[in-house]
Amino acid sequence: MGLQSKSVEVKEQQVFGPKGQRLGRPENLPQLPQVIVKLIEACNNEDTDIRELAGIISMDAALTARLLEIFSSAALNLPKAPKTIESALVYLGMDTIKNIAISVSAMQVFKINRTIPEFDMAAYWRRSYTCAILSKKIALEQKYPHPDESFLAGLLHRIGQLVLLQNFPADYLPIIINCSTSTLDRKKAEQDKFQTTTEEVSSWLFRQWGLNPLMADAVLYLTESPEAVANALDLVKILFMANDLAENSTDTQDLVALFPITSTRLDQMVRETKQEVDTMAESLGLPVTDSLDPSKQEDLTATAENTLAMKVKEISLFHGTLQNLLNAENIDDILTTTENGIRILFNIPRLFYFLFDEGKELLNGWCNPDDKHHRLLDSIAIPMSNTSSLITSSLLKNQMLNSLIPQDVSNGAISDIQITRLLESDGLWAVPMQTFERPIGVIVLGVNNCHRETLHTNRSLLNLFARQTAMCIQSFNQRKEYASLVHDERMQAYTTLTQKIVHEVNNPIVIITNYLTLLSMKLPDRHPVQSELKVIDEEIHRISDLVQRLSNFSKPEIAEFERVNINELYSSVLSIIRKSIFLPRRIEASLIPDPMVPPVRTDKNGLKQVLINLLKNAAEAMDNGGKVTVTTRFVPGSSKILIDEKRKTPGSIEITIQDNGPGISDNIRKNLFEPYNSTKNKENSGLGLSIVHTIIRNLNGTITCDSHSDTGTCFTILLPVNSQGPGPTGMKPDSFDFPN
Repeated sequence: MGLQSKSVEVKEQQVFGPKGQRLGRPENLPQLPQVIVKLIEACNNEDTDIRELAGIISMDAALTARLLEIFSSAALNLPKAPKTIESALVYLGMDTIKNIAISVSAMQVFKINRTIPEFDMAAYWRRSYTCAILSKKIALEQKYPHPDESFLAGLLHRIGQLVLLQNFPADYLPIIINCSTSTLDRKKAEQDKFQTTTEEVSSWLFRQWGLNPLMADAVLYLTESPEAVANALDLVKILFMANDLAENSTDTQDLVALFPITSTRLDQMVRETKQEVDTMAESLGLPVTDSLDPSKQEDLTATAENTLAMKVKEISLFHGTLQNLLNAENIDDILTTTENGIRILFNIPRLFYFLFDEGKELLNGWCNPDDKHHRLLDSIAIPMSNTSSLITSSLLKNQMLNSLIPQDVSNGAISDIQITRLLESDGLWAVPMQTFERPIGVIVLGVNNCHRETLHTNRSLLNLFARQTAMCIQSFNQRKEYASLVHDERMQAYTTLTQKIVHEVNNPIVIITNYLTLLSMKLPDRHPVQSELKVIDEEIHRISDLVQRLSNFSKPEIAEFERVNINELYSSVLSIIRKSIFLPRRIEASLIPDPMVPPVRTDKNGLKQVLINLLKNAAEAMDNGGKVTVTTRFVPGSSKILIDEKRKTPGSIEITIQDNGPGISDNIRKNLFEPYNSTKNKENSGLGLSIVHTIIRNLNGTITCDSHSDTGTCFTILLPVNSQGPGPTGMKPDSFDFPN
C-alpha cells in the first residue's frame, strides 16, 4: 500500500475545530516569537551579515537579555563574555546563534501544568529520549546526512501531547486514564475530542518553529503501517522505525523491510539504547522503570524538563557546529570550529590538538592562535613509536583515554606531564580522531576532576565531534591529494610522451647532421652551396637545442645532495642576474636573507636553476621596469621538539620570489606548472616552470604561486633542511634539551 497523501500545511480550522479555537489563539500555543521567525529567515539567507542579524535579535529585549545571560554563563565557558549580540555572533557563528535562540524560545513550552498527577511525566521523557537515541542510531547506520535532525525529531515528536495537555487539562484527563496503553485509541480519542491529534499538533509546531519541513512531515506518519511508509523519504522511515521500537521493542519483523537492517542488529540497537537511557536516567536521578509513583512525580518533573532542555541545547549547539564545519575553508578553521563547540558544550577551559603526520610518523601539536601557548605547542611533536604516551596510545587503540583514571596511565610519559602543565589542568583527556580509512590525530582536553563525570556521560557526543572533525580534515586533505595526483599523472604522461619524441627526433637529427658534414667536406670551401649548408646546419642545431630542453624537462638531472648556504647561493645568483637581465630593463632587485636559515642539504645546481628560471620569468613580465624581492626565512614551528626523546627535527626553510608585475591570468594559473603552458608569447616553449616544479619535487619540496593583477606574482618554495636525497624526505632529529 502506498503512502497516503497528507496536507503539507495543517490548516487551523481542520486541525483545531470548534473545540480547539482556544488552542488556535496565540496566547495558548507555544509559538516562537515573531523575532525568532525573522531570525530564522535571516540566518537562512546567505546575504545576511552579522550587523543585520544583531539588529533583528535586539528588537526583542527579553530575548537579547536571555541570550547575553547565556553567553556570560559559566556553562558556555567563553574566554571573554560578549557584551553585545554582535560580538557573540562573531565568536559563535550564525547557525549556533539561531539554534540557541530557537532552543531558548522552545523551552517555554516545557512549563507543563502539573495539576494532573495521572500524567506520568517521567515515563513521557523516557520514551521521548529513547525514540531520540534510536532515531540517531538508525540515521548513523543508514548514513543519513543529518543524524542530529533525526535525534531532535525523535526528542520532540510528541510535543503536541504536551500542548493539548497544557491547554485542556480537564478534557485530556479521560484520554490519559483510558488510552494510556494504545496509541491508536489515544489518537482516535484526541480526534473525537479536539478534532486534531498529538502528531498533527507536533507537525504544525515544528513548522511554526521553522525546523526542517521533513521533520514536520515525518511526525505525521508515526501511526501509519510499515507498508504505508515503505516508499517514504528516509527521515520518515527513520522516525517511524525509532518510534515503533521505542513503543514495542520486542517486535522488529515488520520493520526490517524499511531499511536493510537485520532483526538481530535492530535488537542490538534496542539493547544499546536501553542501556544508554538507563545510564542517563540513573545519573540524573530519574527512575529506571517506565512508570513512577504519582507521589514522587512532581519532584522529578523539573529534573526531566531540565534534562530535555539540556539535550535540546546540546543538539542545537552541535548542529550549529556541524554547519560551521561544512563551511570551513581550511584545517585551521575546522579545528577552531570544533574547539568552540567542545568548550561550549562540555565546559572545557582549554584543549590542544595533535595531528598525525603519516610521512614522519609524528603527532604534531596545534592550538588556537589566540592561546598563549600557541608558539610553544606549534613546536612540539610526539613520535608514534612512543607507546608510553597516553596521547599516542589513544590513537593507536582508537579509544578515549584520560590521565585521571589510573589504569589509563602507563609509565607517565614526559610528554603527558608537560602537556598537562601547558593545559593548566589536573589531567588530560585524549579523544582520537579517526575515519574508516586512516588516523587523523588526537583532541587533548585539559580536564579537572569536576569534568570527569560529564565527559564520561557524554562520551558518545564527544566521539561524534571527533569523528566529524576527522572526516572534515580527511575530506580537505583528499581534495589536495587528488589535485596533486592529477597533476603528477599529467606530468608523467607528458614525460613519457616527451621521452619518446626526444628518442625519435634525435636519430634523424644525427643522420642529417652527419650527411651535412660529409656534403660540406666534398664541396670546395668557396662553393656557393656552403653558405646554404651553413644555414641548414644552424637550424638543425636549433632543433637539437629544443630537443635537449625537452629532455631536461622530462628528466632534470639532480646531483648529489650537499650542505648549501642558501643566502650565499642566492646572493651570488642575484648579482649575476642583476647585471645581465635586470639593469637593461630598469628592474630593481633585492635579497632579504634570514640569518637564522641553517645550511640546507640539497642540490646546489638544481636550486640555482630554479632561481634563474623564476627571476627570468619575472623580468620578462616587466618590460617597463619594476621590483623583484627574494626572501629567505626559517619557517617558525617547522622544527618540532620531540619531548620524550629530548630531540628536535630539523625543520624547513621558505624562499619567496615576489615581483610587482602585471600578474598571471586565471586561465594560465590553473595549469601553471604543466609543460607547454607559457606565461609569455606563443613562441615560448612553456617548459621553464615545468622544469622548476619537477626540480623542487625531486628536492622533496613544494612550490606554490599567488598572483594578482594589482600586487604582482609571488612564488613560494618550501624545502626541508635535512633532506636525505631525491625522493621521500628523510629526517634526522638533532639533540635537544627540553627545559624543566
